[in-house]
Amino acid sequence: MTERLVQKGKLTDPRKLAGVASNAPVLLAFSGGADSVALLDMMQKEYPSAPILLAHVNHGIRGEEALHDRNFCENVAKERGLEIAILDVDIPALAKEKGQSLEEAAREVRYAFFADLMKERKIPLLVTAHHADDHLETVLFRIARGTGLAGLCGIAPIRPFEVGHLVRPLLGFTKKEILEYCQAHGLDYVIDSTNADIAYARNRIRAEVLHVLESLFADSSHRAVQMSKELCEDEAYLQELAKKFVEENTTVRGISYLHLQKAHPAIRRRALQMWFEKERNTSLEYVHLQALVSLVESGDTTARVALPGGVSAYCTARGRMSLTKTKPQPVGDYTIPLTLGKTQIPNTDISICITKDEKLNGADKQAQNVLVLFGEWEDLQKELAWRNRREGDVILRGKMHRQLRRLWAEKGISIEMRQALPLLCRGEEIVWAPFVGMSDDLKEKIAKDDKSSAYKIEINVQNNAF
Repeated sequence: MTERLVQKGKLTDPRKLAGVASNAPVLLAFSGGADSVALLDMMQKEYPSAPILLAHVNHGIRGEEALHDRNFCENVAKERGLEIAILDVDIPALAKEKGQSLEEAAREVRYAFFADLMKERKIPLLVTAHHADDHLETVLFRIARGTGLAGLCGIAPIRPFEVGHLVRPLLGFTKKEILEYCQAHGLDYVIDSTNADIAYARNRIRAEVLHVLESLFADSSHRAVQMSKELCEDEAYLQELAKKFVEENTTVRGISYLHLQKAHPAIRRRALQMWFEKERNTSLEYVHLQALVSLVESGDTTARVALPGGVSAYCTARGRMSLTKTKPQPVGDYTIPLTLGKTQIPNTDISICITKDEKLNGADKQAQNVLVLFGEWEDLQKELAWRNRREGDVILRGKMHRQLRRLWAEKGISIEMRQALPLLCRGEEIVWAPFVGMSDDLKEKIAKDDKSSAYKIEINVQNNAF
């Protein structure tokens, strides 16, 4: 990001940013909200020579309200003499089928639709109406979840996308400035009611955190964009150094861990990520990257680190770090009833131990590998059972369906153990996962039934593998 890319209160020319012809066609993601309406109006007024195709996605989430938005977008396109491409899709059904959150499924479908349109129509640019508040919201969200320098770069004003580029021309505007623009120019727009639902983490940041920041530090959204501009320059420089390091220290037999040991930690981390991406065409999560760093620092030729894609990293006696296929644990799919006492998971070192304890009460804390259930034993046996993980499994946590594989990855659970660990289920619904916790529904049930008999469930893994 450079100074010319984002200027406060000024629309950037997406065609100039991408280096395409001044009359190149543009695909504009159009929701009908204030942001996309303002962007369309600015584009037509400031760059009238650019042919624009609008693209609208009806996610099938908000019923009649979504249909109203769809009609509004069609009318805007007609009034402005533009063509609009519309996709109607049932995101709730698709998310359930794929085991994704609504947000994840919607974003995946939306950008796939945009990519298809760009290919079919030979359009080199996709423009979206992300603004300075969106940028700050993204940075704060990443900080809360854990991020590095790259995450603090926030929303890029331009990046490669499919057959062209994705450009965000409104990063120089705050939401307040966009609303003022709409009012000043008499622009109508629709309001998505789900944006006010603070059950979603991003909405809560937008509704509560950004408001407080703006009251404490005026112009905080614009300042965050400026901060990210400088951090992106730093990140680009470090990436260049890491790229040079990888080129100079990698052979067909692997990357030199002896030279990695001497490298600056900032270069070491980036070089390892870059090397693995080149080798396996996929990225490493934080927990895997930290494990690789520890392996490099130790130089232990007897150790193995399990990584995504069914491979493990190891250090050779000749000073190289290499990859080899991971031998998966022979754990097939299983279903096990709730049973008092100790139950061993077949072909694993994992066991389930269930004991009745009259001393337990609702105040007992649930440990990472321990769950306390309340109720009558016969009822619990009829309602609950154990099984291992299936592809696409999700658990309801914080009013959001979270992918179990990601939650376990964040905890550092190896790929092999993820397939073996038992999940407590009600039918197909996961109500508790070891090292993750209870579903929202089970939390409510435990709170209501805390006067019933108590049963302590403990998941034991030999040698304390976690």
